[in-house]
Amino acid sequence: MTIKRYPKAVVFDLDYTLWPCWCDTHITMPIKAVSDSQIIDRSGMKLGFFKDVESIILELIDNNVKIIGASRTAAPYIAEELLSLLHISNTPAIKYFDSLQWGTGSKVKHITKAAKQLNMELELKEGEFILFDDELRNRDVRSINCHFGHVFDEDEGLTRNIFLEELKLWEQSITTGEFKESRFNF
Repeated sequence: MTIKRYPKAVVFDLDYTLWPCWCDTHITMPIKAVSDSQIIDRSGMKLGFFKDVESIILELIDNNVKIIGASRTAAPYIAEELLSLLHISNTPAIKYFDSLQWGTGSKVKHITKAAKQLNMELELKEGEFILFDDELRNRDVRSINCHFGHVFDEDEGLTRNIFLEELKLWEQSITTGEFKESRFNF
C-alpha cells in the first residue's frame, strides 16, 4: 500500500506499543545497552523496540512528520533512559521525538500540551494527529480530533499492518470529513 499523505504529527504511547513491557513496573534499574537495539536490566531482562517500530519512525522522519511520545508512566526517567539507550540508525531514539509528554493524566492532556508546545494547535484541531496506543480507554482523544489507532496485540506491538491501516482510515476521514472506526478496535 502506498501512502499518499501523512498526518502532521504521530503520537506514540510507549508501553506495549513501542516495546513489550511497562517500563515503570517490569524494568529493574539500572539498565545498560547490550547493543544499539537492545538493553538489559538488573534482573537480566532484555528489551528492545517491537520489530516494525524503527522503520516506522524513520518513515515518519523522512516525511517530515512530528513525533510525540505520550505515556502515563509513573517513572518517566526510565522511559527517558530507554529512549536514550535504544538507537535507530545509530542515533539515540529520543532524538527523533519532538515532544515527550509523560506522567499521570489522560492522553487528551498530553496531546493538547504537545500541540501547544510545538505550535500545532491548529493542526490538531484540523485532525492532523494520530495516536497509536494499546489501551482502548485512550480513544477518548477523538474528542480533540485526534485519530486513534489501536495497537491491539501486546506481543506484537505497533506493526506495519496496523500503521498502514490506521493511516488509510485517517486519510479517508480527512478526505471525507467522516470519522472511520478502526477495524482493529474491538
